[in-house]
Amino acid sequence: MRGGIEDGRLWWQRAVARGFDPVPAPDGPVALVRGGRVLPGHDAPASLPGGGLGVLLPTYVARCGPAEQRTALRHVLAALAEVRAARPELPLTLWLGMQYGPGELAEAVRRLRELTGPGAGNETGAVRAVTTAPAPPDVVGFALPGPGKIRTVNAALRLARPLGHTGWLWTDDDVRLAPGCLVRLVDRFLERGATGAVGAHLSALPRASAAALTMDRVSRVTAPPAPYPAAACMLVAADVLAGGIPARRLADDGHVLFALLDPAAPDPWHDLEVLPEARGSFYRVGRAHDTLRRLRRSLYSHVTCTADHPWPAARLYLTEVLFHGLWPLAPWDGSGGPVRGAKRWAVKAVQAAWFCSVAAGLAARGSLGRPLRQVPWGDDGDFRSPAAEGRPGAVPAAGH
Repeated sequence: MRGGIEDGRLWWQRAVARGFDPVPAPDGPVALVRGGRVLPGHDAPASLPGGGLGVLLPTYVARCGPAEQRTALRHVLAALAEVRAARPELPLTLWLGMQYGPGELAEAVRRLRELTGPGAGNETGAVRAVTTAPAPPDVVGFALPGPGKIRTVNAALRLARPLGHTGWLWTDDDVRLAPGCLVRLVDRFLERGATGAVGAHLSALPRASAAALTMDRVSRVTAPPAPYPAAACMLVAADVLAGGIPARRLADDGHVLFALLDPAAPDPWHDLEVLPEARGSFYRVGRAHDTLRRLRRSLYSHVTCTADHPWPAARLYLTEVLFHGLWPLAPWDGSGGPVRGAKRWAVKAVQAAWFCSVAAGLAARGSLGRPLRQVPWGDDGDFRSPAAEGRPGAVPAAGH
Protein backbone atom coordinates (compact mmCIF):
# COMPACT_ATOMS: atom_id res chain seq x y z
CA MET A 1 0.00 0.00 0.00
CA ARG A 2 2.82 2.38 -0.85
CA GLY A 3 1.97 5.75 -2.42
CA GLY A 4 -0.97 7.06 -4.40
CA ILE A 5 -4.69 6.30 -4.22
CA GLU A 6 -5.46 2.62 -4.12
CA ASP A 7 -8.45 0.28 -4.34
CA GLY A 8 -10.24 -1.06 -1.30
CA ARG A 9 -11.78 2.25 -0.26
CA LEU A 10 -15.36 2.95 0.75
CA TRP A 11 -17.62 5.24 -1.26
CA TRP A 12 -17.19 8.15 1.12
CA GLN A 13 -13.41 7.89 0.94
CA ARG A 14 -13.50 8.17 -2.84
CA ALA A 15 -15.91 11.10 -2.60
CA VAL A 16 -13.67 12.95 -0.15
CA ALA A 17 -10.54 12.18 -2.19
CA ARG A 18 -12.05 13.82 -5.27
CA GLY A 19 -12.30 17.08 -3.36
CA PHE A 20 -8.53 17.50 -2.99
CA ASP A 21 -6.39 17.95 -6.08
CA PRO A 22 -3.22 19.88 -5.19
CA VAL A 23 -1.09 21.54 -7.81
CA PRO A 24 2.08 19.43 -8.25
CA ALA A 25 5.24 21.03 -6.99
CA PRO A 26 7.58 22.26 -9.75
CA ASP A 27 10.34 19.78 -10.49
CA GLY A 28 12.90 22.38 -11.47
CA PRO A 29 16.65 22.57 -10.91
CA VAL A 30 18.22 23.45 -7.59
CA ALA A 31 21.38 25.37 -6.77
CA LEU A 32 23.99 23.10 -5.16
CA VAL A 33 26.59 24.39 -2.72
CA ARG A 34 29.49 22.44 -1.21
CA GLY A 35 32.53 23.61 0.68
CA GLY A 36 31.36 27.21 0.40
CA ARG A 37 31.27 27.04 -3.41
CA VAL A 38 28.34 26.96 -5.81
CA LEU A 39 28.65 23.80 -7.89
CA PRO A 40 28.13 23.74 -11.65
CA GLY A 41 25.17 21.76 -12.93
CA HIS A 42 22.30 20.36 -10.92
CA ASP A 43 23.44 16.81 -10.13
CA ALA A 44 24.86 15.43 -6.90
CA PRO A 45 28.69 15.49 -6.86
CA ALA A 46 30.18 12.17 -7.98
CA SER A 47 32.70 12.37 -5.14
CA LEU A 48 30.04 11.80 -2.48
CA PRO A 49 30.07 8.36 -0.83
CA GLY A 50 27.53 5.81 -2.00
CA GLY A 51 25.23 3.81 0.25
CA GLY A 52 24.95 4.59 3.92
CA LEU A 53 22.53 7.17 5.20
CA GLY A 54 21.29 10.43 3.83
CA VAL A 55 20.63 13.01 6.55
CA LEU A 56 18.24 15.84 5.70
CA LEU A 57 18.05 19.16 7.55
CA PRO A 58 15.40 21.39 5.92
CA THR A 59 15.02 25.11 6.57
CA TYR A 60 14.15 28.27 4.63
CA VAL A 61 15.35 31.85 4.38
CA ALA A 62 12.41 33.45 6.19
CA ARG A 63 12.49 30.83 8.92
CA CYS A 64 15.08 32.61 11.06
CA GLY A 65 18.40 34.42 10.82
CA PRO A 66 21.74 32.98 9.69
CA ALA A 67 22.97 32.62 13.28
CA GLU A 68 20.05 30.38 14.24
CA GLN A 69 20.55 28.25 11.15
CA ARG A 70 24.25 27.95 11.93
CA THR A 71 23.36 26.77 15.45
CA ALA A 72 20.93 24.20 14.06
CA LEU A 73 23.51 22.84 11.62
CA ARG A 74 26.23 22.61 14.27
CA HIS A 75 23.79 20.83 16.58
CA VAL A 76 23.02 18.16 13.98
CA LEU A 77 26.70 17.82 13.06
CA ALA A 78 27.55 17.25 16.72
CA ALA A 79 24.90 14.51 16.93
CA LEU A 80 26.25 12.95 13.73
CA ALA A 81 29.77 13.03 15.17
CA GLU A 82 28.51 10.56 17.77
CA VAL A 83 27.21 8.32 14.99
CA ARG A 84 30.52 8.60 13.14
CA ALA A 85 32.45 7.67 16.27
CA ALA A 86 30.23 4.64 16.91
CA ARG A 87 30.14 3.51 13.27
CA PRO A 88 33.13 4.96 11.40
CA GLU A 89 32.49 2.63 8.47
CA LEU A 90 28.96 3.98 7.82
CA PRO A 91 28.81 6.56 4.99
CA LEU A 92 26.94 9.71 6.00
CA THR A 93 25.93 12.63 3.79
CA LEU A 94 24.14 15.64 5.26
CA TRP A 95 21.79 17.42 2.86
CA LEU A 96 21.04 20.98 3.97
CA GLY A 97 17.92 22.23 2.17
CA MET A 98 17.34 26.00 2.02
CA GLN A 99 14.02 27.09 0.54
CA TYR A 100 13.53 30.63 -0.67
CA GLY A 101 10.65 32.90 -1.60
CA PRO A 102 10.39 35.53 -4.36
CA GLY A 103 13.62 37.51 -4.62
CA GLU A 104 15.44 35.38 -2.02
CA LEU A 105 17.53 33.06 -4.21
CA ALA A 106 20.72 35.08 -3.78
CA GLU A 107 20.26 35.16 0.00
CA ALA A 108 19.60 31.40 0.09
CA VAL A 109 22.81 30.70 -1.80
CA ARG A 110 24.75 33.16 0.34
CA ARG A 111 23.63 31.43 3.51
CA LEU A 112 24.48 28.00 2.16
CA ARG A 113 27.95 29.19 1.16
CA GLU A 114 28.47 30.56 4.65
CA LEU A 115 27.12 27.43 6.35
CA THR A 116 29.10 24.90 4.31
CA GLY A 117 32.40 26.73 4.19
CA PRO A 118 34.26 29.88 5.25
CA GLY A 119 31.86 32.79 5.64
CA ALA A 120 31.49 36.25 7.11
CA GLY A 121 31.29 36.15 10.88
CA ASN A 122 32.31 32.51 10.93
CA GLU A 123 35.87 32.16 9.74
CA THR A 124 35.95 28.37 9.72
CA GLY A 125 32.34 27.77 8.63
CA ALA A 126 29.69 25.82 10.50
CA VAL A 127 30.88 22.53 9.01
CA ARG A 128 34.54 22.96 9.89
CA ALA A 129 33.64 24.14 13.38
CA VAL A 130 32.83 20.51 14.24
CA THR A 131 36.18 18.91 13.52
CA THR A 132 36.22 16.02 15.94
CA ALA A 133 37.88 12.76 14.90
CA PRO A 134 36.76 10.94 12.89
CA ALA A 135 36.02 13.45 10.13
CA PRO A 136 32.55 15.04 9.94
CA PRO A 137 30.11 13.82 7.29
CA ASP A 138 29.99 15.25 3.81
CA VAL A 139 27.66 18.26 3.68
CA VAL A 140 25.82 19.42 0.56
CA GLY A 141 23.56 22.47 0.56
CA PHE A 142 20.83 22.96 -1.97
CA ALA A 143 18.56 25.94 -2.58
CA LEU A 144 15.09 25.53 -4.04
CA PRO A 145 11.87 27.55 -4.26
CA GLY A 146 9.26 27.04 -1.55
CA PRO A 147 7.07 26.73 0.31
CA GLY A 148 6.58 23.20 1.61
CA LYS A 149 8.86 20.83 3.49
CA ILE A 150 7.85 17.93 1.24
CA ARG A 151 9.35 19.81 -1.71
CA THR A 152 12.67 19.80 0.11
CA VAL A 153 12.34 16.10 0.97
CA ASN A 154 11.59 15.17 -2.64
CA ALA A 155 14.43 17.33 -3.97
CA ALA A 156 16.89 15.62 -1.65
CA LEU A 157 15.60 12.19 -2.68
CA ARG A 158 15.99 13.11 -6.33
CA LEU A 159 19.50 14.52 -5.91
CA ALA A 160 20.74 11.56 -3.89
CA ARG A 161 19.16 8.82 -5.99
CA PRO A 162 22.46 7.92 -7.76
CA LEU A 163 24.16 7.46 -4.36
CA GLY A 164 21.87 4.62 -3.29
CA HIS A 165 21.36 5.57 0.36
CA THR A 166 19.91 2.66 2.35
CA GLY A 167 17.96 5.01 4.60
CA TRP A 168 17.05 8.62 5.25
CA LEU A 169 17.33 10.35 8.59
CA TRP A 170 15.70 13.72 8.83
CA THR A 171 15.11 16.21 11.58
CA ASP A 172 13.81 19.75 11.87
CA ASP A 173 15.86 22.88 12.46
CA ASP A 174 14.07 23.64 15.75
CA VAL A 175 14.64 20.26 17.41
CA ARG A 176 17.11 19.63 20.23
CA LEU A 177 18.60 16.13 20.05
CA ALA A 178 19.61 14.65 23.39
CA PRO A 179 23.07 13.04 23.61
CA GLY A 180 23.09 9.66 21.89
CA CYS A 181 19.73 10.19 20.18
CA LEU A 182 20.89 9.63 16.61
CA VAL A 183 23.26 6.82 17.62
CA ARG A 184 20.34 4.91 19.12
CA LEU A 185 18.18 5.50 16.05
CA VAL A 186 20.91 4.30 13.70
CA ASP A 187 21.72 1.26 15.83
CA ARG A 188 18.09 0.17 15.99
CA PHE A 189 17.52 0.84 12.28
CA LEU A 190 20.46 -1.37 11.33
CA GLU A 191 19.39 -4.04 13.85
CA ARG A 192 16.07 -4.16 12.02
CA GLY A 193 17.91 -4.81 8.76
CA ALA A 194 17.48 -1.21 7.54
CA THR A 195 13.72 -1.66 7.17
CA GLY A 196 10.67 0.31 8.25
CA ALA A 197 10.90 3.54 10.22
CA VAL A 198 12.42 4.32 13.62
CA GLY A 199 11.66 7.58 15.39
CA ALA A 200 12.86 9.49 18.42
CA HIS A 201 10.72 10.11 21.49
CA LEU A 202 9.95 13.81 20.98
CA SER A 203 8.81 16.14 23.72
CA ALA A 204 6.96 19.41 23.20
CA LEU A 205 7.94 22.34 25.39
CA PRO A 206 5.15 24.87 26.02
CA ARG A 207 5.75 28.57 25.57
CA ALA A 208 4.39 31.26 27.86
CA SER A 209 1.33 31.94 25.72
CA ALA A 210 -2.30 30.98 26.19
CA ALA A 211 -2.40 29.04 22.90
CA ALA A 212 0.74 27.03 23.68
CA LEU A 213 -0.32 26.28 27.25
CA THR A 214 -3.76 25.20 26.07
CA MET A 215 -2.29 22.85 23.47
CA ASP A 216 0.06 21.49 26.11
CA ARG A 217 -2.86 20.58 28.38
CA VAL A 218 -4.88 19.10 25.50
CA SER A 219 -1.97 16.98 24.29
CA ARG A 220 -1.46 15.53 27.74
CA VAL A 221 -4.85 13.81 27.56
CA THR A 222 -5.02 12.99 23.84
CA ALA A 223 -1.65 11.35 23.06
CA PRO A 224 -2.23 8.11 21.09
CA PRO A 225 -1.70 4.88 23.04
CA ALA A 226 1.03 3.74 20.64
CA PRO A 227 3.27 6.55 19.34
CA TYR A 228 4.55 6.43 15.79
CA PRO A 229 7.64 8.09 14.26
CA ALA A 230 7.32 11.83 13.74
CA ALA A 231 9.09 13.64 10.93
CA ALA A 232 10.82 15.99 13.35
CA CYS A 233 13.32 13.18 13.95
CA MET A 234 13.06 9.79 12.26
CA LEU A 235 15.04 7.32 10.18
CA VAL A 236 13.25 5.67 7.26
CA ALA A 237 14.23 2.89 4.87
CA ALA A 238 14.92 4.20 1.38
CA ASP A 239 12.43 1.84 -0.28
CA VAL A 240 9.59 3.48 1.69
CA LEU A 241 10.44 6.74 -0.07
CA ALA A 242 11.00 5.33 -3.54
CA GLY A 243 9.42 7.70 -6.04
CA GLY A 244 9.20 10.50 -3.49
CA ILE A 245 6.25 11.72 -1.42
CA PRO A 246 3.09 12.39 -3.46
CA ALA A 247 1.85 15.96 -3.78
CA ARG A 248 -1.39 14.85 -2.10
CA ARG A 249 0.39 14.33 1.21
CA LEU A 250 0.40 17.27 3.60
CA ALA A 251 2.76 15.66 6.11
CA ASP A 252 5.84 13.55 5.44
CA ASP A 253 5.33 11.38 8.51
CA GLY A 254 1.72 10.78 7.43
CA HIS A 255 3.04 9.36 4.18
CA VAL A 256 5.49 7.11 6.02
CA LEU A 257 2.86 5.92 8.48
CA PHE A 258 0.36 4.81 5.85
CA ALA A 259 3.10 3.34 3.66
CA LEU A 260 4.14 1.03 6.51
CA LEU A 261 0.88 0.41 8.36
CA ASP A 262 -0.02 -3.29 7.97
CA PRO A 263 -3.62 -3.91 9.11
CA ALA A 264 -3.48 -7.60 8.18
CA ALA A 265 -0.55 -8.35 10.51
CA PRO A 266 -0.93 -9.46 14.15
CA ASP A 267 0.94 -6.27 15.04
CA PRO A 268 -0.08 -3.69 12.41
CA TRP A 269 2.60 -1.29 13.71
CA HIS A 270 5.55 -3.68 13.42
CA ASP A 271 7.34 -1.50 10.86
CA LEU A 272 6.85 1.70 12.86
CA GLU A 273 8.89 2.06 16.03
CA VAL A 274 9.58 4.87 18.51
CA LEU A 275 12.58 4.52 20.81
CA PRO A 276 11.88 5.91 24.31
CA GLU A 277 15.61 6.21 25.00
CA ALA A 278 16.28 8.31 21.87
CA ARG A 279 14.99 11.70 22.93
CA GLY A 280 14.49 15.12 21.42
CA SER A 281 12.52 18.28 22.17
CA PHE A 282 11.03 21.33 20.48
CA TYR A 283 8.85 24.30 21.34
CA ARG A 284 5.18 24.38 20.51
CA VAL A 285 3.86 27.11 18.24
CA GLY A 286 3.28 30.14 20.41
CA ARG A 287 0.77 32.32 18.56
CA ALA A 288 -2.94 31.52 18.52
CA HIS A 289 -3.53 32.07 14.79
CA ASP A 290 -0.48 29.94 13.91
CA THR A 291 -1.76 27.20 16.22
CA LEU A 292 -5.12 27.21 14.44
CA ARG A 293 -3.47 27.14 11.02
CA ARG A 294 -1.29 24.23 12.05
CA LEU A 295 -4.26 22.34 13.52
CA ARG A 296 -6.23 22.96 10.33
CA ARG A 297 -3.44 21.67 8.12
CA SER A 298 -2.96 18.67 10.39
CA LEU A 299 -6.66 17.86 10.18
CA TYR A 300 -6.61 18.07 6.38
CA SER A 301 -3.67 15.67 6.49
CA HIS A 302 -5.68 13.21 8.60
CA VAL A 303 -8.69 13.49 6.28
CA THR A 304 -6.80 13.11 3.00
CA CYS A 305 -4.66 10.23 4.25
CA THR A 306 -7.69 8.26 5.38
CA ALA A 307 -9.50 9.10 2.13
CA ASP A 308 -6.65 7.96 -0.09
CA HIS A 309 -5.82 4.59 1.46
CA PRO A 310 -7.71 1.29 1.70
CA TRP A 311 -10.38 1.16 4.36
CA PRO A 312 -8.67 -1.45 6.60
CA ALA A 313 -5.67 0.88 7.06
CA ALA A 314 -7.84 3.98 7.38
CA ARG A 315 -10.14 2.32 9.94
CA LEU A 316 -7.18 1.17 12.01
CA TYR A 317 -5.72 4.67 12.04
CA LEU A 318 -9.02 6.31 12.92
CA THR A 319 -9.87 3.96 15.78
CA GLU A 320 -6.44 3.28 17.28
CA VAL A 321 -4.80 6.68 16.80
CA LEU A 322 -6.89 9.66 15.76
CA PHE A 323 -10.12 8.96 17.67
CA HIS A 324 -8.90 6.50 20.27
CA GLY A 325 -11.03 7.02 23.37
CA LEU A 326 -14.10 8.26 21.46
CA TRP A 327 -16.45 5.46 22.43
CA PRO A 328 -18.50 3.96 20.74
CA LEU A 329 -16.69 4.86 17.51
CA ALA A 330 -13.36 3.77 19.00
CA PRO A 331 -12.20 2.00 22.16
CA TRP A 332 -12.72 3.83 25.44
CA ASP A 333 -9.47 4.93 27.08
CA GLY A 334 -9.71 4.75 30.85
CA SER A 335 -5.99 4.28 31.44
CA GLY A 336 -5.72 7.55 33.38
CA GLY A 337 -8.96 7.16 35.30
CA PRO A 338 -12.55 8.13 34.47
CA VAL A 339 -11.98 11.90 34.62
CA ARG A 340 -9.09 11.78 32.18
CA GLY A 341 -11.08 9.40 29.98
CA ALA A 342 -14.00 11.84 29.92
CA LYS A 343 -11.71 14.75 29.04
CA ARG A 344 -10.19 12.72 26.24
CA TRP A 345 -13.65 11.79 24.96
CA ALA A 346 -14.74 15.44 24.93
CA VAL A 347 -11.66 16.62 23.01
CA LYS A 348 -11.92 13.74 20.54
CA ALA A 349 -15.62 14.50 20.00
CA VAL A 350 -14.74 18.06 18.97
CA GLN A 351 -11.95 16.73 16.75
CA ALA A 352 -14.33 14.23 15.15
CA ALA A 353 -16.87 16.95 14.42
CA TRP A 354 -14.16 19.07 12.77
CA PHE A 355 -12.92 16.02 10.85
CA CYS A 356 -16.43 15.34 9.51
CA SER A 357 -16.85 19.00 8.57
CA VAL A 358 -13.61 19.00 6.58
CA ALA A 359 -14.45 15.67 4.94
CA ALA A 360 -17.94 16.88 3.99
CA GLY A 361 -16.49 20.08 2.56
CA LEU A 362 -14.05 18.15 0.38
CA ALA A 363 -16.79 15.77 -0.76
CA ALA A 364 -18.93 18.75 -1.77
CA ARG A 365 -16.03 20.30 -3.65
CA GLY A 366 -15.43 17.03 -5.47
CA SER A 367 -19.07 16.70 -6.50
CA LEU A 368 -19.03 20.27 -7.86
CA GLY A 369 -15.77 19.76 -9.72
CA ARG A 370 -14.03 22.45 -7.68
CA PRO A 371 -11.42 20.56 -5.64
CA LEU A 372 -9.23 22.25 -3.08
CA ARG A 373 -5.81 23.05 -4.55
CA GLN A 374 -3.75 23.88 -1.45
CA VAL A 375 -3.81 24.10 2.33
CA PRO A 376 -1.90 27.07 3.82
CA TRP A 377 1.18 26.55 5.94
CA GLY A 378 1.32 27.83 9.51
CA ASP A 379 3.70 29.35 12.09
CA ASP A 380 5.72 31.49 9.68
CA GLY A 381 8.24 33.52 11.62
CA ASP A 382 7.49 31.73 14.90
CA PHE A 383 10.90 30.05 15.15
CA ARG A 384 12.32 29.06 18.49
CA SER A 385 14.62 26.15 19.23
CA PRO A 386 15.67 24.56 22.52
CA ALA A 387 18.95 23.52 20.85
CA ALA A 388 20.42 26.97 21.54
CA GLU A 389 19.20 26.85 25.12
CA GLY A 390 20.10 23.30 26.08
CA ARG A 391 16.58 22.66 27.31
CA PRO A 392 15.53 19.05 28.02
CA GLY A 393 12.19 17.75 26.77
CA ALA A 394 9.06 17.35 28.87
CA VAL A 395 5.82 16.54 27.06
CA PRO A 396 5.61 13.73 24.45
CA ALA A 397 4.49 15.04 21.07
CA ALA A 398 1.62 13.39 19.24
CA GLY A 399 0.22 13.05 15.76
CA HIS A 400 1.11 14.46 12.38
